[in-house]
Amino acid sequence: MKNFIIYLFSILTNASKCRHANALLNSNEGYCPDCGVYLKKYYYVLRCSCCAHKREASRASFGTRDEVVPASKYCPVCGGAEFYIEKYEKLNITDINFAIEVKEEYDISNSGLYGESSTKVWVETVEEDKKEEAPPLLIEYAHPAGVLGVL
Repeated sequence: MKNFIIYLFSILTNASKCRHANALLNSNEGYCPDCGVYLKKYYYVLRCSCCAHKREASRASFGTRDEVVPASKYCPVCGGAEFYIEKYEKLNITDINFAIEVKEEYDISNSGLYGESSTKVWVETVEEDKKEEAPPLLIEYAHPAGVLGVL
């Protein structure tokens, strides 16, 4: 009963936010058709810190809705409570029972693809000793400029 009340409270606090239910059905990134925010899809796999066993993941019922926590409090293999999270862009077939899908909002204007670009130019210095003097260019001409020659 207590978990049900916490679940209802979390729904009420996050009711005004878009849940992106219709977004990214067949792709890994794109815009949400309901709110227009650019999203990327990631998969999270939880592992035990002690034995690196994959643990079932679930979303936290209280707090932020994107927080990923283990479904059981302790690891079924070694009994450890500590865990770490691995983040993948593509789901492996072996992780399908353990992974949880999270759609994260992505700011496309601050990404590396659309940021300001910079160009670097290197200029090598030439030492004065090794600098060769070019001979002056001498042009010989028969007639001064503006005067037509008579044949």
